[in-house]
Amino acid sequence: MILLTGLGNPGTEYTKTRHNIGFDIIDEIHKKYNFPTFKKKLNSSYSQKDLFDNKILLVKPMNFMNLSGLTLKNIFDFYKLKKTENLLVIHDDLDLNFPVLRIKSNGGHGGHNGVKNIIDFFGKDFYRIKIGIKNSIYTERNVPAEKFVLDKFNKSEREIIDIIIKKIAGNLELIVKKKFNLFKESI
Repeated sequence: MILLTGLGNPGTEYTKTRHNIGFDIIDEIHKKYNFPTFKKKLNSSYSQKDLFDNKILLVKPMNFMNLSGLTLKNIFDFYKLKKTENLLVIHDDLDLNFPVLRIKSNGGHGGHNGVKNIIDFFGKDFYRIKIGIKNSIYTERNVPAEKFVLDKFNKSEREIIDIIIKKIAGNLELIVKKKFNLFKESI
């Protein structure tokens, strides 16, 4: 089983914000591949489907982002999952320029508190698909990070990010099969 999670914050006030890019991608995958309706369990919204010779579990933790690790650990335990290599986390990255995409299989949290909390429960050995959100508004206007990540993308960014979200969803098979070089070339 592949546990594919997107990080975000619950609540309509966070919809389409930079910090919720993980939720946006999970929602697009859910829609594109006709996953069953999201259900609620273990402080998450989840949906499961067999695709590409794998069981895929889409998960959106429904506690705030900085507490995502506990939710994912509870889901891992509930489904008796053992290999953290089958945990794939999609999240925003304030250290990467918009709209750079990077994939890591281990490492630190880079100041991302949601990832830090996941590391607290799983260690550093899991895959991350990171989407850069840093732009000139953040770098030149000295906007505090905690405010910037909770802002919505501007109109031109939104147009670009919507294309990227669709490309990521359209290449789900490469993600599931961990063909990340091909995946990056396709985005």
